[in-house]
Amino acid sequence: MIRMRKEMPEWLKRYYNRLWMRFKSQAFAFKDATRELGVSRVMTVKTLWELEQRGFVNKERSEVDYRARTYRLISPEDISFATGLYSLVEKERIGKQSLTEKLVFINDKLSYALTGSYAAYYYHHYMVPPRVFELKIEPQDEGKWIAFLTDERTRVFLGDVIETRKISSYVRLHHSSRPINLTRTETEQGYYVEKPEFLLMEFLGRQSQTSVIETIAIILQGKELLRWHGNEGIVNLAGSLGFSRGLGFLLDAMNFEAQKPVIKEEIIQELKRGVRGKSDETFPRDEIFLSRFRELREKLAHRALLTRNEIEELERMKERFEGYKVLGEKWGIQVILPRDVVRKVLEDLGVKLGKK
Repeated sequence: MIRMRKEMPEWLKRYYNRLWMRFKSQAFAFKDATRELGVSRVMTVKTLWELEQRGFVNKERSEVDYRARTYRLISPEDISFATGLYSLVEKERIGKQSLTEKLVFINDKLSYALTGSYAAYYYHHYMVPPRVFELKIEPQDEGKWIAFLTDERTRVFLGDVIETRKISSYVRLHHSSRPINLTRTETEQGYYVEKPEFLLMEFLGRQSQTSVIETIAIILQGKELLRWHGNEGIVNLAGSLGFSRGLGFLLDAMNFEAQKPVIKEEIIQELKRGVRGKSDETFPRDEIFLSRFRELREKLAHRALLTRNEIEELERMKERFEGYKVLGEKWGIQVILPRDVVRKVLEDLGVKLGKK
């Protein structure tokens, strides 16, 4: 059973208070904590570890040195909020709760919406999500969430997730740019997920291979139920965020691979009317794809050093990445995306494909 330790022994309270009086919510380094507490390195490790297990300090990567860690204390008010919640539940029961059960328990005490791959899986049941839960929250509530969700097997982060031994679940918090209550819907289980229209915008903004796959799967599985028109419709949201070209291309690519209108043509035409001329945009901006494509292009620039077979092989690989070159030109963007990525999602989800 996971122990939900929120109470602090007297020695830990004393050290927490000393650090809080000095740093408040400002970031500090390990050496700063050692100097302020006036203790050994071993005792500083123990202090920060005990606070981290309880969710009373947030560990982040240093902005100066990626390998280093900085710490930021959770305020006494946010700690009191979390310990107050734990006091409402039997210790034996809360120790067995999953993250989604905790979200059901929190109900409307804090505003949130599950986003990212776990939210996507709720809609498409296609790709099994990774171990990282993502929540959109109100900025002022981040300390409360860290203190509430953290336990011996769970860590909560505001930025990059720092993998830790013996930790089985990670939560990444995102500040919501819109009122959360307007962008979420309640599931049958009682927790809140981001509405699919807003979730699609999240993935279109990320522009990784994974986010492209998630986008296609959500659209394919829910195309009849998605809200395409209106102020909070997909077409309008994409236009307001500058995603019309990328979204329009993806819908076109889905129809192109199926050789039939999987997506209504009038939706694509409406998106097309919202774009003018060409853009210097590359879609998607997946670093793995782009670095591989640049590498191929660099090698082909030195043809004199290559054999004919090597040139032909590199040309085939380059053509694979530029499989949607003509379709990308239609939308005024450079598309670096192998056709296999789109075709596999369509095929896996039951769409009969046309000839490649």
